[in-house]
Amino acid sequence: MEKIVEEITIKELNNLDEMMLAYSIIKQRYREITLDNFQSQISEMIAMNDFKMIGAFLNDEIIGIAGYWVLRMLYCGRYIQVSSFIVDEEKRGFGIGKRILREIEKIGKKLNCEKIVLDSFTENKKSHSLYFKEDFHIRGFHFMKDL
Repeated sequence: MEKIVEEITIKELNNLDEMMLAYSIIKQRYREITLDNFQSQISEMIAMNDFKMIGAFLNDEIIGIAGYWVLRMLYCGRYIQVSSFIVDEEKRGFGIGKRILREIEKIGKKLNCEKIVLDSFTENKKSHSLYFKEDFHIRGFHFMKDL
């Protein structure tokens, strides 16, 4: 198990073409998303929010991803918002998620962020245990309304 984690490389995916490598991982969580729709949404996220992404690679295979952008809110100051944090279904439980979170933390500190913020689906209990182990806490609810 630990051997896999030692062999993982975390790389920045710096542009749309590189972020398209994440589609195979995204598709595991968002099964209905098409390649064209993914490309369109990522393009808009880059344009609107300076969206960035990192990938975890084992050899040349992408096995985990996390998107992020930096924002500010009155209640928490400058923060790094994590989006689409997904580890390949077959590679979970080997510490890959922890490595990705540690890299996000480094990036956040480098960008003078005060907090890391992320949303997690309520039914995604396995990820919650990781977040608690990594000193995240539940601050509130994320409410949504369809328009």
